[in-house]
Amino acid sequence: MTNSTVPDQLLHAVQDRTTEMRRWLETDNNSETLMAHLQHEPVDAAWLRTYQRLGRDLMSAVGNAQEQLPRRR
Repeated sequence: MTNSTVPDQLLHAVQDRTTEMRRWLETDNNSETLMAHLQHEPVDAAWLRTYQRLGRDLMSAVGNAQEQLPRRR
């Protein structure tokens, strides 16, 4: 793997995790459940675990991509 492909691969990872989260939110009533969760209403434990996992996966991909950005002085 060359260095020029690393940023592209990291960007694809972020895009893939974003797409995964978006598709999950579009299924069933996940978007409505998210709104309830954000309004501090109780939600199903399995739903919450999935939401948290998808969020961690996305934030991890973003963090990995940020680590590869050139450092500003």
